[in-house]
Amino acid sequence: MKQILPLIALCLVCFSAISAQTNEKLTAKITVLRGKLVDAIKARDKKTLEEIYAEDFTHTHASGQVDDKTKRLAALVSGDLTIESAQVDEIKIRFYNKNTAIAVGQSQIENVKYRWTIVYVKSGKNWKIAARVFPPSC
Repeated sequence: MKQILPLIALCLVCFSAISAQTNEKLTAKITVLRGKLVDAIKARDKKTLEEIYAEDFTHTHASGQVDDKTKRLAALVSGDLTIESAQVDEIKIRFYNKNTAIAVGQSQIENVKYRWTIVYVKSGKNWKIAARVFPPSC
């Protein structure tokens, strides 16, 4: 038994290191996707936006209004100010297996801070945005 304990400890250390490296790689992929999203909004590139968002995407406003993918893409290419293109002040991304990520963060538009949650899913080889939620302000 005493011989097995060091082996178990070594396995746990190795697993933690591999898991951290995997999360770093996945975080980098989500960060690249976020940059691609902002660039597509600035360019009003509907084709790229269609690729970034999942087909069943939903955007829930703080008011409770829910937009589907079609309605949200129309807002993004309109040139109006949107939370998606706002500077991210804070973000934390958690991964649940290699196919799901949840980002929780904060952005600011015109001196108003907004908290948000975004669900990312891996579809084939690409990450997509499946849902975005803005809770009501307190």
